Amino acid sequence: MGSCFGQHPATRGSYVNRSDAREPLLKNDERQAVNNLLTYLEKDTSSARALNAERLQSLCTLAYSDNAELQRSAALCFSEISERLVDSVTTQMLEPLVHLLLSDDVEVQKTATLAISNFALHGPAQNKTTIVKASALPPLILLLSSSVADVQCNACGCITTLATTETNKEEVVAQGGIPPLLRLTKTEDIRVLRNAAGALLNLTHIEGNREKLVQCGGVPVFVHLLTSNNTDIQFYSAASISNLAVHDAHRRILISVDDGVVLSRLCALLSSNVPKVCCQACLAVRNIASEDDNQRRLVELGVLEKLCPLLSSQDTSVVTAAVAALRNISIHKGNEVPIVSSGVLVHFVKLLSLTDHEEVVCHAAGVLRNLAAESQTKAIINAGCLDALAKLMSESTNISAAILIEVSAALAVIASDSLARRLLMQLQNYTLYRTLLALAASSPDQEVQHNCAGIIGHLATDVSNHTHLLSGTPSVLDMLSTFLRSRQTNYIHIGLWITAQFVANGSKQTKALLRSHLSVDITSAVNAHSPPELIQLSESITNSLKAS
Repeated sequence: MGSCFGQHPATRGSYVNRSDAREPLLKNDERQAVNNLLTYLEKDTSSARALNAERLQSLCTLAYSDNAELQRSAALCFSEISERLVDSVTTQMLEPLVHLLLSDDVEVQKTATLAISNFALHGPAQNKTTIVKASALPPLILLLSSSVADVQCNACGCITTLATTETNKEEVVAQGGIPPLLRLTKTEDIRVLRNAAGALLNLTHIEGNREKLVQCGGVPVFVHLLTSNNTDIQFYSAASISNLAVHDAHRRILISVDDGVVLSRLCALLSSNVPKVCCQACLAVRNIASEDDNQRRLVELGVLEKLCPLLSSQDTSVVTAAVAALRNISIHKGNEVPIVSSGVLVHFVKLLSLTDHEEVVCHAAGVLRNLAAESQTKAIINAGCLDALAKLMSESTNISAAILIEVSAALAVIASDSLARRLLMQLQNYTLYRTLLALAASSPDQEVQHNCAGIIGHLATDVSNHTHLLSGTPSVLDMLSTFLRSRQTNYIHIGLWITAQFVANGSKQTKALLRSHLSVDITSAVNAHSPPELIQLSESITNSLKAS
């Protein structure tokens, strides 16, 4: 973000020399200060790196001098020190440097901001906090309004670097940094524009700052910056929009700019040959696609054709962002057919195999879950995704809890389809359901337990599956007994619901088995204080078993 630093040869001008013809014009203390600092800088050894009290006093003498040449020498000296000092700076050390930022001399301003940047960028992390405590922000913000592009660029870069800690981000806004930064986005100097966009991006990381940016008119600025030809600016503006779009009200404001032009501009950036730009554009699309109408409009603008090739990118961050965007877009009920027609599902078997990249697998499973909810199960099966999901379930001990939750949730929706149920029972030589049963009974994660029990409940709707499900040790009967004896309403509800699936279509033999194993658990699972729907379900099951 601060690539303009060090590009100005003027900042490496000459110090006031011992043999300078004007030396007699110097005061004695100034002359001594020059000699001390020149000696310090010329003896560039490890033992000379420390900025001791004597050298600091010499710097103060030059910095507070009325002589512009001496101020330039002080700024240059600070610049040299900032490149070699390995210790943390102190507010005392920075005091004369902050004073130099207030100089009317452009060369002093350029060199002093360069020194601030070096201390912040290359020194210990604590330097950023110390620089702000030393009151450097007010003069830096003032310099943003300089008429000199080099000064604007350096001051902007300093603020960008300083605004990487939470406290400093808040301080920049509190000190009035937003308006001048927004004004700089209208400059024709690409260096200044790039640094201004970078500084604004850093400010968007805090919710309160985002609100202030919106109030100051920042939204149209970010939308406009998406059209820049500079890839850094594209990245900064897309990332800023992504951060703003997490808030409902801010999303609406983004869409209100030129009738939603932000959507088409983000779609255009998805074709960038710069991975970081693609990635941020995807993340912005993901956040904007949190709203139903935006999901529809993005598909109409051709976002699926842009996202599809990104799913096979060699850059995992791009793949992750692309599938995350697709997940939100797939929520819209009207998008399921265009998504399937776009051919994106051919990538999903590969995506589901990337278990070292948790987010990729989780989002891919989420997309399949959304599509299955809208009757696209056949397409999921034809793409080989059912097998891939089942394979992940069979490897449950080797995958993360987050993946297991998403995959089991997807299968719980897919299993509502009759063809999917038949295939699930047949997969892995009729043993997959035992994995589901084990997870439903003993997974440490409640959500996984509920999802796996839900899959089993769907399998129970097919009479042909009853023999497999109710035989063996342990069997579904053992799981149901455990659920029905639970003190948690959600477990009881699941247990009763699964039991009802067996009862609805079960043979007399099945019902007799249920009656002998579960009658007591079914009646004792509810009481007068239970939710009415549970009492009704329990009574219905009991009556059906008695009637058989």
